[in-house]
Amino acid sequence: MSLSIVTFANLGKKRNLKTSDIEPVVEVFEKHKELNQIICQITKDFHFQNTQSAVPKIIRYTIRVFEKVFRIPVSRNMVEKLFDFFAALKLKKSEIVFFHPAMFIKTMKVAKKLGSTTVGIAAAAHPLFTKELYAEELKVLGLKQEPYAEASEDKLVVNTFDYIVAMSEFVQSTYERSGFPKDKIFVAYPDSDIKRFTPASSETKDSFRIIYVAYTQPLKGLGYLLDAWESLNLNDIELVIVGGFSLMPDELRKNYTQRINSDSRITWVQDTQTPEVYYRDASVFVLPSLTEGFPRVTLEAMACGLPVITTENARGIVEDGKTGFIVPIRDAGAIKEKIEYLYNNRDVARQMGIDARRAIENKRPFGEAVYEIYQEIINREHTV
Repeated sequence: MSLSIVTFANLGKKRNLKTSDIEPVVEVFEKHKELNQIICQITKDFHFQNTQSAVPKIIRYTIRVFEKVFRIPVSRNMVEKLFDFFAALKLKKSEIVFFHPAMFIKTMKVAKKLGSTTVGIAAAAHPLFTKELYAEELKVLGLKQEPYAEASEDKLVVNTFDYIVAMSEFVQSTYERSGFPKDKIFVAYPDSDIKRFTPASSETKDSFRIIYVAYTQPLKGLGYLLDAWESLNLNDIELVIVGGFSLMPDELRKNYTQRINSDSRITWVQDTQTPEVYYRDASVFVLPSLTEGFPRVTLEAMACGLPVITTENARGIVEDGKTGFIVPIRDAGAIKEKIEYLYNNRDVARQMGIDARRAIENKRPFGEAVYEIYQEIINREHTV
C-alpha cells in the first residue's frame, strides 16, 4: 500500500504549531516503508526525500515583501487557499491520503478523482458545531454577533472525507452530532514533548499559583476563570496568564485587559518561547475552554506534573478526580470550588500532578495509533 500526507505543517529546519502533531505520523509510516509523498507548507532539509512545499518559493517571498512594504498581513484564510490550490496540483496517486488538518477542498477533490481513500485528521470540533457555539457564546456575553472566521464553507470539506481521525472523544462527538458516520471516526491522542516539558526538580513553591495558557479568543473561556479568580478569598495566591489575544471582539478584549491589569496578583506574560518555565512554577493548570480538539497546553501542563481543571469539552485524557477535575462549561462557581479544594489539599494536588505526568508517559504514541487506524482502513477498503 502507499500513503500520501497533505499537511499544513512545516517540516525539517522550519517548524510551526502543526509540526509536532504530524512528525510522529511521518516517522512511523516512513519506518514501515509505506510513505509515498508529503506535501507540507514549507520544507527545509527534511529527512523524507519526497517532501514538497506546496506554495512555490517565489510566491511565498512575494507575499512576505507585500506584507513588509504595505504592513498588511495576508489573512490565514488566503494562505490556506493558496496552499490548497498548489497542493492540488502536486498531489500524486496513492491508495490513501491523510489530510492534516481535515480541510483543503481542492486537494480533496483531486484525491477523490485519483481514486484515493481520504482520511482527515481533525484537531478541532466540527466547524458547524464551533460556529453555533461561537454565536451562542457571543449571545451569553451580550456581544454583537459576528461571523466566525474558522467556519467558512470551505471548511465543510470535512463532511466529504471517507474517514476522520479525531484527536479526542469530544471531537468525535461533534462529528457524530453533525451527521458524520460513527463507524468511520477513529480517535487518537496527540503527543507531548516529555523531554522538554518536565516537572519541577524540587518543591520550591512558596505560594499557590494558578496558570492559564492560551491565545485567547471568546471560546477559550478566560472570563469564567477571571470570574472564579475574583471571587476567591485565599491568602498567597497568584494567577499567571500566558499568551496574548487571538481573534477577539474589541469590547471583550478591553474587558479582559482591564480586569487583568487592575489586579496586582495577576501576572500576564503575553509572549514566551519557554512556557515550561511557567508551568514548573505553578500549582494547578486551569483551562476553562468551551471547545478544544485536544489542547496542547493541557498535555504540556500534565507533562510538567500539574493537576488540571478543565471543562467537559476540553478534557482530553484528564481523568476526573485522578489527574484533575472536569467541570461544566461556563461554570465559574465550579472552577472556584476546585481551586479552593486543591489549595486546601496540597498533598492531593501533588499526587494528581504525579498521576498526570504518569498518564502522559503511558499514553499510546500518536504515530502508532494512527498507523493502527491506517491498517484498519486498509482492511475495510482494500481487502481482496
